[in-house]
Amino acid sequence: MTNLKKISKPIPSRQSGIVLFITLVALAVMLIASVALIRSTDTNLLMSGNLAFKRDVVNQAERTMPTIRNKFLVGSLSSSISKQTNHIATDNYYATILPSSNQGIPNILLDTAVFDAAMSANNIVYAAGGITIRYVIDRMCVTGTVEISAGSCTISKPGTDFGGDAFNIDNKLTGEDGVVYRISIRATGPKNTEAFLQSTFTI
Repeated sequence: MTNLKKISKPIPSRQSGIVLFITLVALAVMLIASVALIRSTDTNLLMSGNLAFKRDVVNQAERTMPTIRNKFLVGSLSSSISKQTNHIATDNYYATILPSSNQGIPNILLDTAVFDAAMSANNIVYAAGGITIRYVIDRMCVTGTVEISAGSCTISKPGTDFGGDAFNIDNKLTGEDGVVYRISIRATGPKNTEAFLQSTFTI
């Protein structure tokens, strides 16, 4: 008697397609993550570069402050007559308070085209860094040719002094010329990087 053995055919595996699908999904996720990482790196590099430009612009603007103040020590603004002159275009100087924005920036600095049309010859340019310094100086007084007094000017050290002869009976300001001057700077650098700086001083 012959024994017949039934040979069963192997059932095809249905998991091969699922593994391929999962692999494709994983590759897609990795690709998206790689693109996001590259974009994040580029953004960080761009921000770092902009911060470096900004820091350089601020440094150059701060370096300019002593040069501008020197005009009052040995320069053309060292005399009392020049300080009372309402507008000296060659020094970007005003003997009265300039109209300013809500942030305290003189309006004349907000429009570079208007500023350059009037005083571009006085711009300080650092060609190596591509930085241009625009500045104005204004005296904190309401009128130009008035004598310095607490009623017409901002005084840094107000006080009283009743000394003097019989003709000098009014209160006087103690110390030397105590009027406050303001330097406002707009510094422009590469990639339209800008910085505004202000400094006040008394001489």
